[in-house]
Amino acid sequence: MRLWLLPVLVLAGCGGGGEPSAPAAVVPAQAARPVAQSDADIATLLYTDRQRTPAGFPLDTPPPGYGQVTTLHLAGCTDDWDEALEWSETAARDAAVYSDLVATITDPRYYEFGRTPRTPADDYVRMRVYRCAFFDPVAEVLNVRPLDEGTVGAFAAYQWQFTTYNNFGNVVLERATRTTTTAIEHTLDLATLTRAAVTGDCDRIDVIAWSWRVQLATGEVGIQTAPLFSFRARQSGGLIELCAS
Repeated sequence: MRLWLLPVLVLAGCGGGGEPSAPAAVVPAQAARPVAQSDADIATLLYTDRQRTPAGFPLDTPPPGYGQVTTLHLAGCTDDWDEALEWSETAARDAAVYSDLVATITDPRYYEFGRTPRTPADDYVRMRVYRCAFFDPVAEVLNVRPLDEGTVGAFAAYQWQFTTYNNFGNVVLERATRTTTTAIEHTLDLATLTRAAVTGDCDRIDVIAWSWRVQLATGEVGIQTAPLFSFRARQSGGLIELCAS
């Protein structure tokens, strides 16, 4: 079972006359680069952390005016607003510091309960409970209908925000959706940075395809990753450089 919780998504020619020439050697075609960004571009994105997602990526913008906004999904799902409120209240009571309920939102995907902790810090907590009619995180089934590329793409992008990939050292390079006879698949091409064990050595950067596949017949959600390529780089004295493999 997967945990859906944030404690805190290119000519040919012929020769002239004369003696027959030897057949030209066949040169294998090079595989197309899977992402548009160069290695240097990717390294810059990772080390600077200025842009973690590409333009147009749907982000869940936190409300303004708070020092820190934490968004979390409570385990399970319900289509009963009162039950969702009860879960939120239980979570607030069980927390180290109680949070007062100050706002509620009913979204087609979830119920949201906005709370402010009883601390001097100007923080805000958004507790969300998935509506079963949209998504059951326990069964890992997307129940919303109709299932189409827009819905699956938005769902995957939303879920990305609640994973370790939405942290420093990770960046979304590209995203694409395709439909097969049995499923809709949304793929995010991600770059991840793994620091070297020894300071000053080259870090490892992996580019992977991270795919969310939703079965058309059942709505069952599956996730898989596939390596695309990797390279090494480092940042020293504010300068970013690529390393020889």
